[in-house]
Amino acid sequence: MYKKILIIKFWALGDILMATPLLRALKERYPGCSICWLVDSHFAGALEGNPLLDEVIRFDSGAWRRDYRYGKLAKYVDTGRRLRRCLTEKHFDLTICLTAEKWWMQWFMTAPLSVGLFPSETPGFLGRFFTHAIPMPAKPKPHSTDHYLQTIRALGETGDFDKRMVCTPTPQRVSEVDEFLAQQPGFDAARPTIVLHPGTSQPGKCWPASSYTGLIDILGPGCNFVITGSPAEEELAISIKQASKPAASVIVATGKLTEFGQTAALVSRAALVVSGDTSLLHVASALETPLVGIYGSTRPGINEPLFGPRVLLYDDSVQCAPCYKSSCPLKGADFMKCQAAVTPENTAA
Repeated sequence: MYKKILIIKFWALGDILMATPLLRALKERYPGCSICWLVDSHFAGALEGNPLLDEVIRFDSGAWRRDYRYGKLAKYVDTGRRLRRCLTEKHFDLTICLTAEKWWMQWFMTAPLSVGLFPSETPGFLGRFFTHAIPMPAKPKPHSTDHYLQTIRALGETGDFDKRMVCTPTPQRVSEVDEFLAQQPGFDAARPTIVLHPGTSQPGKCWPASSYTGLIDILGPGCNFVITGSPAEEELAISIKQASKPAASVIVATGKLTEFGQTAALVSRAALVVSGDTSLLHVASALETPLVGIYGSTRPGINEPLFGPRVLLYDDSVQCAPCYKSSCPLKGADFMKCQAAVTPENTAA
């Protein structure tokens, strides 16, 4: 039985959430084990309040890797050594690396037993550095959660595993969100709250701002609409609010509820979440908040939300979709037609 386990998964929010069922599987198969997660500091919020974790180590991997790229090798090596020393002193007996294809992950392999998860059909050269190297099955590709759970199967564990994600807003974050909403003009706690998340990491995944405005106008003044997103998306959120009918209660939380735990707390309070193909769908799924996911350049698949009431919308009559391109290469009337094909009326229905 393994006593001290290190999981390494630096990013991203949705991927981290889809990996959390592994925690439950480890705790069930190895009762009393202590689990630590090494995560990039920018994505550590996804693990905040997780009751299955005994420790979270936050590390600014972006700054560390930039030191390497820009030739600051002494600083890069010193930072890597200090973190490796910290991990060595914790005496892990098992390391599970969920991004084993990165060569620099070898800095963190301090346990006698190591499981490396690869995104390709063959582990390649790096596979020899792990006691267990797990490739991606050829076809059909498994859901990401199933792929992460392959790491415990590689240790000889069999049977079914609970695939529900673990996302637990802390009482402090819930209180912060309740206080924020109470201070917003027009917010009525007696009305259902609908969370709108118009931004994504790729422009090709974004439902048009006009469609969000149309949805607000259709659903009318009987709801509170809260727009979320990163500080860089505040202008987008404001434009949606300004274009909506004056009677609508639209709250811009973009740039205000900046912590992941606050967003999760807001989603836990919501009656519905509407978003493009981004991590908020997984937050809603983990909390079993009803969601509408809007897909254009992508399709549900290995990253599809699996739990909670959900409707996933896309239009297969658009011949160029899915293209899986980060930005639409088309011009004129064809620009982003895959996103425009999903109408506010479809979504409201």
